[in-house]
Amino acid sequence: MQDTAGRGIQAFISEVIQRGGRAERLEHLPRNPVQVWGVDGDSCIVRVRAKIDGDWQARRQDALPDADDTGSQFWVFVDLGSTPVTYFVLPSDEVAAGIAAEVDIWMADARGRTRTGSHAIPLSSVAHGKDRWDLLGLTPAKDTTRYTDDDAAEAEQERLARNRARKASASGKARGAAEPEVAEDPRLPVLADWDGYRVKGRFDPATGVLEITAGPMEGRRFPDPTTAAVAVASYLSGDVESCDGGMFWRLDQPESTPLGAHLA
Repeated sequence: MQDTAGRGIQAFISEVIQRGGRAERLEHLPRNPVQVWGVDGDSCIVRVRAKIDGDWQARRQDALPDADDTGSQFWVFVDLGSTPVTYFVLPSDEVAAGIAAEVDIWMADARGRTRTGSHAIPLSSVAHGKDRWDLLGLTPAKDTTRYTDDDAAEAEQERLARNRARKASASGKARGAAEPEVAEDPRLPVLADWDGYRVKGRFDPATGVLEITAGPMEGRRFPDPTTAAVAVASYLSGDVESCDGGMFWRLDQPESTPLGAHLA
């Protein structure tokens, strides 16, 4: 099952194709932005935020001009909880300015606060961008025969297959290289699969510290499994995710027991 961010991106890509455009998920970039080509062939980079209920989640750092390492021109906010799914398209500089204004007020409200952490974006902040497909060079009307649910499912399977092949190739190269002898690591080997990526780590039951040893965020250490899970999931999805470390991480063993169940 896809996470909320993945579902939102896939829904957005389907919508773009049905409106005469083309879209490609840029998985080599953080936060998985999408490159969109309009009807006239011009392209732009879009950051996609998705939600099922409540507010959309961004970061306070998104107010800073240099924080957008995707080079996006637009943000699209996807409401998966509405029927049909609704979309709100806003220019990136407008989104950044809105976040900056609200963060400035929040910073002034109490001393010692920093411009980091999650930032909620309510519907009222993006409602004026509903169905502004013209900003992306797309048609106002859509043709659902251009991209069906079956097409979307097939595309997702192909994407996951490419990810698996890429990881298998990297793993094969690593096995072929000579490795120096190292002392046995007493920590528990753990792994997690999220948004098509596999992340491995080592968990120290004595201290609670979890270190990422392979995959995105390799080398990072976190004080506990839940903090590590939230950091990894948020980095990969581009949204501020909420995760239970005991369920997110599994023992890197054939039985693949959830870490929480193992520690219970």
